[in-house]
Amino acid sequence: MSHPATQQAEPHPILASLLRSDLLNTEQAATYLGVTSRTLEVWRCTKRQAIPYIKVGRLVKYRKSVLDHWLAQQTIGADVA
Repeated sequence: MSHPATQQAEPHPILASLLRSDLLNTEQAATYLGVTSRTLEVWRCTKRQAIPYIKVGRLVKYRKSVLDHWLAQQTIGADVA
């Protein structure tokens, strides 16, 4: 017998898909990379760092998998597969 108070409500299907998505906004991507969101914005605008991003209207999104690949490319002194 299950108790309603102990069951967690299922999230809305759209919300659930967003939670599983590897898309990060600028703030989340900056935190993941260990820089400020302002630094990430400057890199994007000046093309100082070539980190691929996605534009959805005025929104900017980064794929976590692409950030992982970019980080691997920044590794110095070791062979990275």
